[in-house]
Amino acid sequence: MSIDIENVKVRLSEEGYCVFPDVLEAKEAKKLEGICRERIEAVNAQSGHATGGGEYYISLEDALNVVPELAPLCMHPLVMEIAKAVLGEDFILAIAQVRWAKPGTKAGALHADWPLRGAAWNYSGESSADSPTPAWGGLQAFWMLSDGTAENGATRIVPFSHHTRRGPQRPSYDSEIPVVGKRGSLFVYHNGLWHAIGANTTTNKDRFFANAFYIPGAIHRPPDIWPLVTRNVYDAFPPRLQELLVRSVENANY
Repeated sequence: MSIDIENVKVRLSEEGYCVFPDVLEAKEAKKLEGICRERIEAVNAQSGHATGGGEYYISLEDALNVVPELAPLCMHPLVMEIAKAVLGEDFILAIAQVRWAKPGTKAGALHADWPLRGAAWNYSGESSADSPTPAWGGLQAFWMLSDGTAENGATRIVPFSHHTRRGPQRPSYDSEIPVVGKRGSLFVYHNGLWHAIGANTTTNKDRFFANAFYIPGAIHRPPDIWPLVTRNVYDAFPPRLQELLVRSVENANY
């Protein structure tokens, strides 16, 4: 897929997000959706420890351990090119998750990510960080494994909100929009962009997406966050993905 990387960089800097349709073939995305569904159900049947988020909205936090088939997405050439353009040569993978929004999922409150889970700005405007987010603290990449619609819980965003370099002051805004797309689309956004899960108001349409969060290599990823991968899974990954994960493996307490 050929893109004008400078134009993408400008759009991300100005608007805070970009959507690329048909990055994955629909059949490939559907296959990954099926694998994710099967693995999450298996994990929940065993212990439920690897998922969270509630009865209807499920978050698989250690996605690469449970679904290593997601590895190609985490090092996809398009994402790597974009991450390099906005974060520089030295960046790492900080978070890899799968989200499953079932019918009945409630809309979440808008927030901004900085720079890792546990240090996000919530809708009260409060932050666990001591200072505003830098121009680029991270890049989020959301892979639509199913169609994302306004009805089945597509991510809500407030375009241009990252320019505030602060968190939102309330849980929703009139200026927010849903990020919709067909299965196989890629949605990337600035870590400071205000966003939240949408409500799944359908009766029979699940929404699946995988997300990968990239941060500058100079930012330390606290070891008390769940391990991205276990050592045996890490050892089986291609060299490029190992490079993206190496600091997490070094800091993990196995």
